[in-house]
Amino acid sequence: MSQPSIDAAGVTHVGKLRKTNEDSYLIGTLQRSVVVHDASPAARGWFAGEAAGTMLIVADGMGGQGGGDVASRVAVGAVVNHLLNCMPWTTVVKQQSSQGRSLTGIRDELASAMADGDSTVKVTGARTGTPAMGTTLTIALLMWPFAYVAHVGDTRCYLHRAGELRRLTTDHTLAQKLSDASSEVVDADSRLHHILWNSLGASEDLPKPELRKLTLKAGDALVLCSDGLNKHVTDAQIAAVLDTPGSAKSRCAKLVDAANAAGGKDNITVLMAQWPVGA
Repeated sequence: MSQPSIDAAGVTHVGKLRKTNEDSYLIGTLQRSVVVHDASPAARGWFAGEAAGTMLIVADGMGGQGGGDVASRVAVGAVVNHLLNCMPWTTVVKQQSSQGRSLTGIRDELASAMADGDSTVKVTGARTGTPAMGTTLTIALLMWPFAYVAHVGDTRCYLHRAGELRRLTTDHTLAQKLSDASSEVVDADSRLHHILWNSLGASEDLPKPELRKLTLKAGDALVLCSDGLNKHVTDAQIAAVLDTPGSAKSRCAKLVDAANAAGGKDNITVLMAQWPVGA
């Protein structure tokens, strides 16, 4: 199955109250390439293999005093470097059910990439004197017709399909853990909503990433965001924006504007990938 066109974009904003933006994001194509340093004239140029997929990554740093922005940035870099160097390029196989391509072991590699991100944040924190810094991180690796999602923290990934919005990730907060264990609703203003039990770099334990694979359909859209969006914008409001025509960039901007209009108490980052209905 050929790769359909993908419209992917991201927008980040410091918000109305914060002085610095501790969110980091990346959208890129993962592929093998050869950089030619010297060659005969006929062989000069850039050689790139077929793209394995498109990566969308969002990270929300924490730690203050300059630690949060560093934590999110180095975590994103570590995850990308791991995937770039450890992807099982030679084991791309056909999926008989859909004739789409998939990478064997990709979920294991995503978990390993998260572990690398955790280690890098801890080492960086120790070196810079900010050992308490940490970050959330959510990544979607898109290989039509499949999407692989790995997630730690309270950044989120949503799937919008046929007018319905579905959250693909769980918030790794104490409030969510308590709610899951007891079916009790934790007050919206409880500080437990701001305490993470699962992150990169902020605890002695290794991260415990959520990992999932889903099959994409024509007309789908994936949204990744930091909690600066969902603090102010409900799932219904997100769905309403996605129900209106527009590019990925314009829709991301609308969601960021909506979060700022509702208070903008935190940094806001929104990424989106969408495929045409006729994909």
